[in-house]
Amino acid sequence: MYWNQSETNIWVAGHRGNPVESPENTMASFRNAMEAGLDMIELDIQMSRDGKLVIMHNFTVDQTTDGTGAIREMTLKEIRELDAGCKFSETYRGEKVPLFEEFLELTKKYPNVMYDFELKEYPAEGNERRAFEAADQVIALIEEYGLGDKCVLNSFSAELLQYIHNKYEGRYKLHGYYPQSLMRELNGRNDVYDILYCACVCEDFTRKNFEILRSKGIDTWAGTRFNNREMIDLARSCGATLITCDNPKEVMAILREMGLHK
Repeated sequence: MYWNQSETNIWVAGHRGNPVESPENTMASFRNAMEAGLDMIELDIQMSRDGKLVIMHNFTVDQTTDGTGAIREMTLKEIRELDAGCKFSETYRGEKVPLFEEFLELTKKYPNVMYDFELKEYPAEGNERRAFEAADQVIALIEEYGLGDKCVLNSFSAELLQYIHNKYEGRYKLHGYYPQSLMRELNGRNDVYDILYCACVCEDFTRKNFEILRSKGIDTWAGTRFNNREMIDLARSCGATLITCDNPKEVMAILREMGLHK
């Protein structure tokens, strides 16, 4: 059984790998996180100008590489020529922006790890085709690598999640956010939560708000602010079953001390 997280077995997801020890969303960061024995890896997927899937959180390359410009306006060749490690430390100089498929190859070595794939192409006006094409490419690769049952598909766009739910007839676990005001392009939907498997609570950390989600059959996860013992205890008291964090080794060690991670 893949999905066995619970209030007494709180999973740890490495946010963009293990970014406190390695440059975020790089192969070095992912290997670091996987070798630590984390339950899940979270990463961000975008599409280059020539339609290739790359892993990066920001919409421009400026913050994490030695280059400048919007990912959507750059070719894969231009993106791969950048250094994605030099701004972190000299140790990681020469790290490349990974292809999504490059990451998927790495998953073959870690059969017990689960995945949270955040889709960063949103179907805003004029970008619908591109966003849906990127989602379809991601899903095709997930199936090719046999990860359909071992991942959640994550987006701040309710419209994109609805597209995936409808086109693929509810086959994939979908990840959203609470409160609903954080979800983009609602397009008049009254309640996106009727199609979600899980949601990260990002504001108003009370057991009541977690219970609102659980009453809809949604697994309750905690985000990156839950990164120390005090916040982890709050996550436990609220009923979180997973914590996504930038310091995953530390969080996992605290949970184990508390008897909350198997």
